This record gives sequence, C-alpha cells and structure tokens, in this order.
Amino acid sequence: MAEERNFKSVLVTHKENFATIIMSRPDKLNALSPELQDSLLQAVRYVVADDRVRAVILTGAGSSFSAGGDGREDIDPLRTMPVEEFNRYFYSVNELYKELFNLEKPIIGAINGNALGAGMELALLCDIRIAAEDMKIGELFVRMGLVPEIGMCLLSRIVGLGMAKLICMTGDMLDANEAKRIGLVEQVVPLDKLIPTAEKLASRLSSGPASIKIIKKGVTQLSEMSLEASINSVIALQFQATRTNDHQEAVKAWLEKRQPVFKGT
Repeated sequence: MAEERNFKSVLVTHKENFATIIMSRPDKLNALSPELQDSLLQAVRYVVADDRVRAVILTGAGSSFSAGGDGREDIDPLRTMPVEEFNRYFYSVNELYKELFNLEKPIIGAINGNALGAGMELALLCDIRIAAEDMKIGELFVRMGLVPEIGMCLLSRIVGLGMAKLICMTGDMLDANEAKRIGLVEQVVPLDKLIPTAEKLASRLSSGPASIKIIKKGVTQLSEMSLEASINSVIALQFQATRTNDHQEAVKAWLEKRQPVFKGT
C-alpha cells in the first residue's frame, strides 16, 4: 500500500522505491498560485530528503497537468508590484525551478491534459516526459505580453534553437503527436495508460544502480560543454561510478553468474 503525505495543494505518494508528486488543485486546472508553488517546493524537498525515493513522477490531479499561472493570484499582481517585491516573488518561484532542476533523482513527467505556460515550465524540468494522447502543451507567456522563464533557458536544448524560438514567440499550443515529433515528449499513451506507464518506468529506474544519478547529472552538464571538456568530465564521473556500492555489486554478480541487486548507493 502506498504511503501518502499532504502539502496543502500537493499530494505525495510513496510506492516501492519511487514517489509521485501530484499537483492537487483540480478545480483550477492545477494553475500555479503562490500556495501551490510553495506546496510543490515543500514536496520536492521532502522527496530529496527521503533516501528511500530513487525516482520521482510529477503529474496533476483531474483533467490537467497545469494550466499555467493563476490569472488572479499569480499574473495580475505582477503589474503593480514594486521591484523589490517582484524580485522576492520570482526568487521564491525560481527556488522551486532550481530544486527540480538540481534534483539528483530522475523525474518523469506524466503529462495529463494541458501543460501550458508555467505548466510547460514544470514539464521541461522533468528528465523524461510521457504525454496522454489528449495533451496540449505550449509557452503561452507571449499571449500575456510576458516571457517564458524556463522555456528560454532549457527549451532550445530539447527541440533546437529555431523551434524553441517559434514555440516561445508564437505561444502556439502543440498536441501530443506534434510534441513527440519534435522531441518535446518521449512517449504518447492513452490517458488510462499514463500513470501505469510512468510507474513502470519509475519502478525500473528506481531499482537501477547509483550510476543513474551520475548519468542524469552528466547528460545535463555535458550537453553545454565542448567535446574535449566533456570527455575530461566523463572520466571524473566514471571514476565516481566505479566507487559506488552498486558497481561493486554488479561486478561481483557478473563473476558469480547471477542478477545484481542494486540499492542505489
């Protein structure tokens, strides 16, 4: 039976060696409000601190992943905020983004329904994105005369510079098949298969060796380096991997002709 932990607008369930973070504001399509952002930050820090959790699923309750920033609570106040308050507010938002980006454990985005504006930003911070067939995704910031936050930082790494500019400057929404075609999502499944598919992958990753965390870190960091610099960094990461207990277990299991038992250390 899965364990549960509530953080106001977010529910965290823990099953096997993975946790599922569920944005739970379905009546507002999981639009990001200050409370939901704070709840998400608490939930992410909770799974960071739980050594039993070795993979994470991020999804939304109800019919939407996240419809973006809440118009009344998140967007409208920005126009009149003094610069000091504006900076404090976005510092708090960026704390959530940075916690997700720096999370060592792999994050699987199970994108049910719409992931729009700030909802797309959350999806971009996932390592692997699995979309329901009826998903719509888009950087809607330009429609409100704003700029994408994470989109301008990460989207070009995923879909290329030109496509990132097109998505950000038009604010057009993409359906699941188009998102998969351009590499924005890795898999498209029927809605009733979304969570089972994400859980199957989370179970697989969470039972893998500690080198999965090293791979996540390396792929993210090395993508921005020159080939020479990245090769040198890989040597250091490989040394780190050879010093894990899971590597020792893999070698021992191979010599003993049995399946290894990984513990994520």
